Amino acid sequence: MEEFMRYSSPFLIPFLLFSFICIAGVPVNEVNRDEVLNAGPEWKEKYDTYQPDPDRIEALKSKLGDVRIDIYLGLWCPDSRNNVPPFIKTLEATGLSVPVRFLSVERKPGKEVRYYSDKFEVEKVPTFIFYRSDREIGRIVENPKTGLLEDTIEILSR
Repeated sequence: MEEFMRYSSPFLIPFLLFSFICIAGVPVNEVNRDEVLNAGPEWKEKYDTYQPDPDRIEALKSKLGDVRIDIYLGLWCPDSRNNVPPFIKTLEATGLSVPVRFLSVERKPGKEVRYYSDKFEVEKVPTFIFYRSDREIGRIVENPKTGLLEDTIEILSR
């Protein structure tokens, strides 16, 4: 056994480290709305300048109901900066209290790491995950297909 350890150690440690990184994803930290908007001047500017369509806000209000939203974002990520502050403003414009968790992720340490969150298979940021009765009903991944508000309404109409 000692001989095995002597010759395998140089290979075993990197293998185990690689395996751990691939399984673990990256660190995820829950942050709050203010921490997101204070991540840099561009974040607050995106929030301040975005003006959601009042008619679409009314349509969104009628769909929110018992929805919960998890947002995986990178405070270093331009797509997160472009999409998360307008999303925050959109939800606030409804005047409803919607449970939202902001989950900040660090950059992936290398290409061998596929997911930011293995459990929820979050591969890109931002990822908005919508739940109704603790069941996932849809996602917006990285950038919306039509528009943030339009895609949200479409998901909540399911």
